[in-house]
Amino acid sequence: MAMDGMTDDYLTARLGKMYMVPSNEVITSSEAAEKHLRAFEQGCEEWMSYHAQPIAEEELEGYESFVLALLTGPDFKNEKEYETRIQAVRREFKTTLSKPQIVRAYYRLRESGRIPRNASFEKITTKKSVRSNSGVVVITVVTAPGRFSCPNDCFYCPDEPGQPRSYLSTEPAVARANQNEFDPVRQFYDRAGTLAKQGHTVDKVEIIVLGGTWSHYPRDYQEEWCRDLFYAANTFDEQLSKLGEKGEKAARVRPRRSLLEEQKLNEVAVTKIIGLTLETRPDHITPAEVRRLRRYGCTRVQIGVQHTNDDILIHINRGHDRAAAVRATRLLKICGFKVDLHLMPDLPGSDPEKDWVMFEDVLFGEDLQADHWKIYPCEVTPFTRIETWYKEGKFMPYTEKDPRLLTELLARVKAQVHPWIRLNRVIRDIPEVSIVAGNSLTNLRQAIFEVLKSRGQCCRCIRCREVRDWPETADGLRLRVREYRSSGGREFFISIEGGHRGFGGGATQRALAGGQKATKKEKNQRKAPYRDANAQKEMKAAALAAGGSREERKKAAEAAVQKLREAEAEKKVEEEQPAADDDNATLYGLLRLRFNDDDKAPGPIFPELSGCALIRELHVYGTLVAAGRAEGDRAEDDERPQHIGIGKTLMGTAELIAAAHGYRRISVIAGVGVRNYYRRLGYVLRGDGQYLIKELKPCQESHSASSFEASFVEAALRVQQRASRWRPGRTATVLGLLTLVGAALFIQRSLKKSGT
Repeated sequence: MAMDGMTDDYLTARLGKMYMVPSNEVITSSEAAEKHLRAFEQGCEEWMSYHAQPIAEEELEGYESFVLALLTGPDFKNEKEYETRIQAVRREFKTTLSKPQIVRAYYRLRESGRIPRNASFEKITTKKSVRSNSGVVVITVVTAPGRFSCPNDCFYCPDEPGQPRSYLSTEPAVARANQNEFDPVRQFYDRAGTLAKQGHTVDKVEIIVLGGTWSHYPRDYQEEWCRDLFYAANTFDEQLSKLGEKGEKAARVRPRRSLLEEQKLNEVAVTKIIGLTLETRPDHITPAEVRRLRRYGCTRVQIGVQHTNDDILIHINRGHDRAAAVRATRLLKICGFKVDLHLMPDLPGSDPEKDWVMFEDVLFGEDLQADHWKIYPCEVTPFTRIETWYKEGKFMPYTEKDPRLLTELLARVKAQVHPWIRLNRVIRDIPEVSIVAGNSLTNLRQAIFEVLKSRGQCCRCIRCREVRDWPETADGLRLRVREYRSSGGREFFISIEGGHRGFGGGATQRALAGGQKATKKEKNQRKAPYRDANAQKEMKAAALAAGGSREERKKAAEAAVQKLREAEAEKKVEEEQPAADDDNATLYGLLRLRFNDDDKAPGPIFPELSGCALIRELHVYGTLVAAGRAEGDRAEDDERPQHIGIGKTLMGTAELIAAAHGYRRISVIAGVGVRNYYRRLGYVLRGDGQYLIKELKPCQESHSASSFEASFVEAALRVQQRASRWRPGRTATVLGLLTLVGAALFIQRSLKKSGT
């Protein structure tokens, strides 16, 4: 074994290079393929040019002077104040810096001790904050190309030379993999470094592995690949990235250890892998495969169901039927995994009605009730069998005939999605230049939102309800418990939720709706009370009654106008606002609890799970807060939901529900990087499946799921009271008080911000 952590001696690096094919050596049979390859070559040239540009020291010193001038004065209260000041600094320095340049200079100044931390500046200069305001940062890596990447030949699936099966070189994650020769360590450093330079905290990372069929790769490659991901996280240095270093220069390179050793190190690393998602086919999910997935640290599995109509699956040469997807989903859920289904409308042989029947199957049936979806409308791309069909007139996507058919179908689906499902995608990330036919609307999700808004409807999926970076007043937060059936078990979706989220768009669009620049119509509506004759009489009467100074009369008149405004607003709400939708509330955190109908079903695969209630997911939403950083590092007005007791309250409630149903043990399928969190809650790592398990005490609470619903503070108090009965008094009291104090501080900050 080589002694250097960055070397081509590792299998993952060798295979990545071995099966790459230069684009100028690819033999093409269509104009579309040539156009696609030209776009890929151009992207590679731009990437190489960007990474080859050195920055002189004097140039960096100029950046620092710019940032020092920018930070002179009081902290920014909002983006408007930031924009006003940066415009003045730009005029003074006669230059414009990008956000990554500003972030780099800021962290150089902090590193040298010339400036203190400025939380409001960091928040404003975080580029593309959506990357981390779901509570984690996601890093996607792609496995090596080669014939071993998939054993099947689905007719819609691209088979581009030098790329893993089903992926095109122009897709962003795949392009990045090519630029890093499919080396997992280099891919991780590249993406994590970019996120750090954009101002994100690269602390809690969810890894998504794409590329062909994972289960068909050589076993030694799989083992080494996962080892390398943990190694990359363990050695990555966020601070060096923010200071401008790239690749291995932004890492503490050392020899790589075994998979289990790197996992153990990741438990206490700064950059923790809190979830690992692997992608495979349903017909590859077996008990032996499930055991391997847990060894690698996998917590979520993406399975390509594609469709539930067996005739369509045969027509596209898929190689499995609906029954295989049902078996795979059941086996994964029995063992506590999260399940992400891939669904493809507009396939050859399908139509809008058949696709709606598919969505009804996965929405309202028990067999394929998944946790996450990715909807990938079929697109005709180069290097596929259906490209030939399309050119020969044998296949025409219905989206080509009428694009509204797909938009209407997906709007109908999104309006009925359950609140426990997360729609990760409604379109695949294929650039328009690589699409021959089919849906070419790259902002399909936004188009669907517009349809929903026009109908007074909304999507209730998790992604659309996440709190993101705009928390509301927190005194109205409630703990909800929803129960449903799935794959031979009872599921409890336990969540902390706020108020009604509005109609139309997703989390960001709805949250911003009240903060966007007022239109002319809205300005006129605000001025209406001043123009109304009755309002003018009210203002005059109020001013005369106030008497006194001119200032007092002015205040009285303004108060009269405000009273009229409030009355008008209440009237408008009564006339136009439909009843609140309890399933469309802002989502602050969730937990998935499962009771298998046969609680000994996992025993033959993982004996430690026999008789256990299963916690399959715990997720707290909101802008990422670094798990290992001191409370003092947070600004006084920082009201992000993470680390205020939501997670502990959800965990405690799940334990109560499990105990109330007679369970004496409960398990968590935890990402490697968050094992210590669960250990602090009394869980112990057990068995080959590396599940965290806790013994439960009996509970006399009601068995009804709804009976556990309460306000967030009441739920936190209930959990604390139960803990105090079964733990040493001092420890339980301290833990409970910390939870309640955290919740109280959050509420206080929110109330302060809202001015109430």
